[in-house]
Amino acid sequence: MKAGILIFCSFPTKSGTYIFCEASDPNRPDIRNYQKLYLIDEQGKVISEDVSHILGSIKCEPTTPKVELPKNYNAMVMKVKKQFAQEVKHRQAERDYSSNLTQGQRYILRELRTLFNFTEDESQKTLINLLVPVFRNHLPQAISRELNALRRNGTTGEDLFTYLVQIYNQHDLHKLRDHQKSELKYQPIPMIICSEGLV
Repeated sequence: MKAGILIFCSFPTKSGTYIFCEASDPNRPDIRNYQKLYLIDEQGKVISEDVSHILGSIKCEPTTPKVELPKNYNAMVMKVKKQFAQEVKHRQAERDYSSNLTQGQRYILRELRTLFNFTEDESQKTLINLLVPVFRNHLPQAISRELNALRRNGTTGEDLFTYLVQIYNQHDLHKLRDHQKSELKYQPIPMIICSEGLV
């Protein structure tokens, strides 16, 4: 994990705090990190998230004198980190939900949720929990066509469940489930790369 850097410089005409946040997963270097800059005022309110504005605000000379950090500095920085973490969580949820699902996939997943909520059969609930992550995955065209046909025909409830179990077995989708297990899921970790106080 990267260590945060705290700098506090004296500026003649600027005030506030600059914070550079990043969310990344050290286990998934193949996925681009999410980074964001914040400029907040002395009360902790966000003034700007514009990169060019913020970079212009924190520009200084090597001879710019340093001053002590204010007492509430860490609290303000951690407040921004919490805000950034919420944004990362929201972005990740959107990404997971909208991972290129087809209309057929959205339909059958919605219907499976409905069936899960209404059935009292625990074995059926277990099977639904097995089917949902598999049908959320990227599927071959042949299976996508079958799911779209189920949507067009308005197949629901037990009939839909029976068809999906057949599709699962006919296309050996247990292999897809096993492949899913072997993949590392992207878990971004929000962190502060550096921060700087401007007075």
